[in-house]
Amino acid sequence: MRPTLVVNPATDAAFVRFAQLIVDHGVIPITEFERRLRLEYPRAVAHKRQLSGERTVIWYVYRDGHWINSAPIADKTGGQEPDAQP
Repeated sequence: MRPTLVVNPATDAAFVRFAQLIVDHGVIPITEFERRLRLEYPRAVAHKRQLSGERTVIWYVYRDGHWINSAPIADKTGGQEPDAQP
């Protein structure tokens, strides 16, 4: 069954496309998926969601090895600006 990806950060369009491209080329074990991700993103990790009775396959995919808040942050004037990227 083809996995649904929950990618973080979702705002990194290149990472999202790369992860989806790997899946689009064929369903593979999650360990191989993670290995291929790490060719471009060395800190990337992927975890399979395992809920009792769930019929869909969902993989959580983290570019930096952990969840990153990609929501806009308020600046000093109260406006919103995107997170800074290194």
